[in-house]
Amino acid sequence: MKEKQESCPLCGSQAAARTRQGSYGQWVLYACDNPQCGPVEISTKARRSLREPARQAELRALARSSREHGKVPRVGFDGPRGELYVEFD
Repeated sequence: MKEKQESCPLCGSQAAARTRQGSYGQWVLYACDNPQCGPVEISTKARRSLREPARQAELRALARSSREHGKVPRVGFDGPRGELYVEFD
């Protein structure tokens, strides 16, 4: 997929953003190079519900530590429960 520059939803830094193939634009991988953040794949619904600075900081720390272990967290939104969830490939 085509890569473009967007703001990282966790830290606000500029990051290369690429839509996951076959997700119809619902999942975007942000390749954030900010040393206090890290790459993260996040759904459209999760981005809309991610407003709390404390939650953003928690996910930033998770992305940073995941980078050290060679993993990329995938943040989604569970609509019926109204909660964000994190999974790994």
